Amino acid sequence: MDPAMLAAFMARMNLAPDQLLSMQGALSSGSRGLTVRRPPPSFQHDMSAEELTEFLEQYKQWFEEDRTIPAEPAPLFDRSLLISEQHRRRAEVERTLSQHGVGAGVLTFTTFVGLAKHSSQTPVQDLRPARFADMLVRQVHVGHYLLCRIIAPCSRMVAIQTMIEDVDGVAYDLSIYNFPSTSDCTLEHLDALFPVGRILALREPTFKAPMQGDRPLVRVDSPTDISFAVAGSPLLDGVVWQTGAMLPRSPTTMDAWKQRGNNYFKASHWFLAAFAYSQGLSLQPDAAVLLLNRAEAYLRLMYYSGALCDAQRVLSIEGIPDAHAGKALFRLAKAHYGRAEYAAAQKSFVRWKNTHAGDPAADPWIERCRARERERSSGEYDWPSLYCTARRNIRLDIAEYTGPVEVRTMSNRGGGRGVVATKELRAGDVLMVTKPFVSVYESDLPKDKMIISLDLISKTMKDRTGAVSLERIIDKIYGNPDLRDKVFHLYAGPDYMSPPSAYPPVSRDPVSVEPLNPKVDIDIAQLEAICTYNNFEPYRLETHGSGNDKATGLYPLASLFNHSCSPNAFWYCIGDVMIIRATGLIPAGTEITISYCGGLESYEDRQTALKKHMVEHCTCSLCEQDRHDGEDRLRKRHQLQEERVLPAVFSAVSLAEARTIEKDVRETYGRTRGPIRPLLAIALHAVAEKLRATGRPRQLREALQKDMEAFRCFGFEVLGQGGTQDSTGLPIGTAHLPAQASSNLRGLGDMMLRVAATYVELGEEANAVQWIKAALWLTKTCVGDGKELFLILHEAAMKQVNIYDYVDRLLR
Repeated sequence: MDPAMLAAFMARMNLAPDQLLSMQGALSSGSRGLTVRRPPPSFQHDMSAEELTEFLEQYKQWFEEDRTIPAEPAPLFDRSLLISEQHRRRAEVERTLSQHGVGAGVLTFTTFVGLAKHSSQTPVQDLRPARFADMLVRQVHVGHYLLCRIIAPCSRMVAIQTMIEDVDGVAYDLSIYNFPSTSDCTLEHLDALFPVGRILALREPTFKAPMQGDRPLVRVDSPTDISFAVAGSPLLDGVVWQTGAMLPRSPTTMDAWKQRGNNYFKASHWFLAAFAYSQGLSLQPDAAVLLLNRAEAYLRLMYYSGALCDAQRVLSIEGIPDAHAGKALFRLAKAHYGRAEYAAAQKSFVRWKNTHAGDPAADPWIERCRARERERSSGEYDWPSLYCTARRNIRLDIAEYTGPVEVRTMSNRGGGRGVVATKELRAGDVLMVTKPFVSVYESDLPKDKMIISLDLISKTMKDRTGAVSLERIIDKIYGNPDLRDKVFHLYAGPDYMSPPSAYPPVSRDPVSVEPLNPKVDIDIAQLEAICTYNNFEPYRLETHGSGNDKATGLYPLASLFNHSCSPNAFWYCIGDVMIIRATGLIPAGTEITISYCGGLESYEDRQTALKKHMVEHCTCSLCEQDRHDGEDRLRKRHQLQEERVLPAVFSAVSLAEARTIEKDVRETYGRTRGPIRPLLAIALHAVAEKLRATGRPRQLREALQKDMEAFRCFGFEVLGQGGTQDSTGLPIGTAHLPAQASSNLRGLGDMMLRVAATYVELGEEANAVQWIKAALWLTKTCVGDGKELFLILHEAAMKQVNIYDYVDRLLR
């Protein structure tokens, strides 16, 4: 910038000579711009798995190389031009959204997780103010906060993008990620949160070099690094904006903020309502009506900690009207319930009922509290009801249960944690019933927008639900600060300190939620790592085989179980609730393991799945046997599983061709290998179905032989060709369940029922009854007691082979 242009620019910004001197470093760099960086590698949506891994390796190398470029002053830009550019960007987004109607395709965005990001842990009042003149590009400004003002309307791609200026009138871009309520919001929603004139204090800001062009930007990854400086804030004491006053069109009285909040509430904009009530409370902190209204908004947001604190504040105010006290008490009770504090919730609901004679509003809540307390203490649930409810509503209202297990430090795992049995356990014993901290299903996602999340930790592409789950975890901690340790005490990988040996963490008192000045610190980089190491892909029993609702869930307690492909416990989900049960005898003091993958996958696919959980080398018996088979056999088996051992293939081929596939699969297992051969089991059952379809007695008996061998290959103890039973009267051993049961519970029961149907067709009713009872035992042991649930689970399979009415009569 030449001297004449510089002088004109400084005059437009009303900067005095002493301020010019303080900015000399930045100004002197303006003529040459930022250091030219090597462009990052380019991502293509159609990359193969190998190409994606290579790309992510290259991208991480590029990122680390870029971090070695020294920090430097930022070039200056004309404020008015930046504002014009942001208006143009906003108009482009508006035009894109207006044209993106039904049938217009899916908007796709790409983001990365696993890169270094800074999140502040220091309260804003303990930081020193900084201006852009003090800041360097490619630097985190630890120990400082940037007081800035929004000077142009927001736009939105993955991040919220806008333009800010500091007190000197120096302007740059601002990108905000992960802010609550904004993941799929309208531009009008952003305008309400971040209007022109809004003043922000950004804790320890990162001043980043641009990916393209020469304009650096301030990037905020954690919403807890943003404080909103409203009228009366100490952050504004003595502050004079060089470009003059610029006030957002905002209310100036408590009543006006209440009305704005009420309008948002009526429109179901819960966060905006709470945000408006918070600004009213900044003017009158003990306004009972605003606290009551905000508590209700927090309940809708599931910010139970914030709702509880607001309700308690109302009840602590002397002389409040009875109507206010009643509302506060009811909202207090609902907040306790949301926090799983069922005894406290019941007590508050009873208190409310005692002061509202004849009003039944609390009655169903009191009954729910009692039901939750019974579930928590006994581990007994109404499984048929839960199963039927989960078909309609994924998220179930139940209490969590922890059985005879505890978390311990495992010396055989290098001091890491694991879960052990505290008493002897047997097949089917319930070890844990647990709800997710957050779960996201495909059905939760917008249909017209897709975010591709590339994970530089695991070197994989996350499912669509994975990117959204991170946002929802952030939102839940933001609104429930006391739950932070429940997530941040999970393992985050070798780059972070080892978590405490004890888990779960000691419960904390509720913490108030103040959107203007958050009371919790959320480290985004650590949280991304925690999600990479701990997220599950919930397998829902009620959608068995549909494969159309991929999901991501963070189950903190379940993530403490270590992995084995041949575990001594299995898990599945009904709705979003995870149930973990023992596969067989587990002596007290024994470590309990679960499988992070299904167990029926090929060795290669299991290793790919485990890579997402950062399990590099599984030493379980199944993997050891697979490796002992040799690479050639493993490669051939994987190819068969990918190309030939498929329902569509078996339905299309002849019996002879099906036998050939079975023979080819059999040859991929070594002669000395143990009985567990999952892919052979699948092929054997497919051949049995082909034989069964002939309807001829000889082929039906061969089908039974094939299925018996299939059961043994799955891991069952088959006690005879059908007629021989043990003391239970069943044709299978009941001491243990197959390790792969969790991914095929309904399928195994269906197989037993098809065996029973075959015996019916052969006129051997006694054997048919025994296999029906075997299927009933399997359901009872794995899912829960009750003939009703058994009939629901296997209705389709029984009707397909025409034995539903027969079984129904038998079980009456």
